[in-house]
Order: sequence, then structure tokens, then C-alpha cells
Amino acid sequence: MRFPNPSLSEYALNTAVVVLTLAVLQYTGWLSDDPAGLDPAFLVVVAVTFPAFSYLIALVGANVWPSAE
Repeated sequence: MRFPNPSLSEYALNTAVVVLTLAVLQYTGWLSDDPAGLDPAFLVVVAVTFPAFSYLIALVGANVWPSAE
């Protein structure tokens, strides 16, 4: 079994981009019926789960396609 070895700064940057994008979409009302409203609990859940699922996807990719590295 092969394990991917991405840098932690890459995960932090990707997570920040995803959370900030979702926050802007929530604030402008694109994701909810209430514009100018943020759901901090949702953003925290995304910030915690996004790196974990990203790593799992990278793990599957490293083992399914060995030449992906």
C-alpha cells in the first residue's frame, strides 16, 4: 500500500480556499435563502472534514494509479 506525501501547507491552503469560497457564497445568498447570513457550524465542519476526505481521495489515487506520482 502506497501513501501519498503531500505537504501540510498544501492541505491548509486548499482548505482555506474551499472554506472562504463557501463563506462568500453563503454571505451573498447563493447557498441559502437568507442573504448576509453565515452558518459557522457548517464552515467548521467543512474545515475539519475537507482535509480528511482529500487525503482519502489521494490515498485511493496513489494505490489505484501507481504512476500518478
